Amino acid sequence: MANLTKRDLVVRISNETGIVQQDVFAVIQKTLDYITDALASGQNVELRNFGVFEVRLTKSRVGRNPN
Repeated sequence: MANLTKRDLVVRISNETGIVQQDVFAVIQKTLDYITDALASGQNVELRNFGVFEVRLTKSRVGRNPN
């Protein structure tokens, strides 16, 4: 099963809407930038009918080198 990439999203949205790929890419990138900025400042991001992004702090663990 192949992964869905940002490039795949740009091409599909561009083909379905007729909007130029550069414009679609700019909108997707700006959306991701805003989500990243909000999470970095400690805010949760809620996208209705999709999901909630939140930063979780976990206790540190001892790492292990499998070699």
